[in-house]
Amino acid sequence: MNVSPTPAVTRLWAEIDRQADAVVGTIADLVRIPSLLGDEAPVQVYVADHLRQTGLATESWDLDDTILGQPNAGNSGIPFAGRPNVAGVLAGSGGGRSLILNGHIDVVSPEPVSAWTRDPWGAEIVGNRMYGRGAYDMKAGVALNLMLPRLLRDAGIGLNGDLIVQSVIEEECTGNGALDMSLRFPADACIVTEPTGGSLTQAHVGVLWFRVAISGVSWHAMQAWKGVNAITKAVPIIQALERLDAELNAQPVHPAFAGINHPINLNIGVIHGGDWPSTVPGACELHCRLSMYPGQSVAGTRAAIERAISRAAMADEWLREHPPVITYDGFGSAGSEVSMDEPAIRLLGAWHQLVAGTEMMPRSGTGINDMRYFNFQGIPSGCYGPGGALAHAADEWLDLDTIVPTAKALGAFLLDWCGAN
Repeated sequence: MNVSPTPAVTRLWAEIDRQADAVVGTIADLVRIPSLLGDEAPVQVYVADHLRQTGLATESWDLDDTILGQPNAGNSGIPFAGRPNVAGVLAGSGGGRSLILNGHIDVVSPEPVSAWTRDPWGAEIVGNRMYGRGAYDMKAGVALNLMLPRLLRDAGIGLNGDLIVQSVIEEECTGNGALDMSLRFPADACIVTEPTGGSLTQAHVGVLWFRVAISGVSWHAMQAWKGVNAITKAVPIIQALERLDAELNAQPVHPAFAGINHPINLNIGVIHGGDWPSTVPGACELHCRLSMYPGQSVAGTRAAIERAISRAAMADEWLREHPPVITYDGFGSAGSEVSMDEPAIRLLGAWHQLVAGTEMMPRSGTGINDMRYFNFQGIPSGCYGPGGALAHAADEWLDLDTIVPTAKALGAFLLDWCGAN
């Protein structure tokens, strides 16, 4: 597909160059407002004010608890009240295709802060890097979504189709924010501006979280043999889960994940057991995460977990009589993929190639992201955004050199997709 800059694209690109510092400033503003799970409201106020000041019809609302009953929903355990989703609509004049620009505003914890060499909320710029929790994942993408309609306004460019800008909660633990958006706003395409370094996330795994509660018998350590140590009884369960991980990676590989080392990952992320060195622990709990290929169901994956744990329990006399209890929380969603031949994806790829001079390469994520909900609703969606590194790690950083090229590719694409007037 060949594309070339129209007068509207040229004007927008000039405006992007002129306001590049304002784009970076918006990213910094967002990074400086912590938005951990449960504390998203202050930054969403900033987002809503920004959209209103640009002139978009803007709404903020708390999710309803009924979303928890939707397929592929999760449960963070945090009440929705006071933690809004935000959306702004730039209405087109008619006759064009509609587009969603979606991003998540929540970030993971920066702990342990002692591991950072920069203030995780400082948005400090050193050379071509901005450091801070969320600078890369994904407040840069949210800032691009906010600034693109403002840049269109300042360049005097209108759209034929509607542009819908969305800022959502809970991407990092359930996806409920994007699920809610996908049910409220129909559109012809959606781009989630997750960081990709100019590639296109066209597939990602499904993910579920689960807990395994193991019971023992508490006793004084001076007669430890009279108790049943729940921590040591967790060992065969952990080994069974490790075997399940190996089995899942031995199954036929989904075509989108061919060549990726160990695409399916089981992680025993948290273990709680005992509360005193001289007491035999009477309880232990594992909190785990497991992924699955697109096309595999949450129910089927849960059944595989339950079979693996049941087999391990049956091989142990104590666990056979006191079977572990499995519960589910957090993520519980299938994976997703979008064809690189979708018209919106092909068009974005053409503009990326013109701007960057290289092909927009597909990638498949071994983590989960919010594009899935739009694909589930028949709205073709993939992830495309700026570059950087160390998401979820200390000293997370954003590559500022990728901001203008990403903005130009996205801007030209949305003008071509929605139509300019």
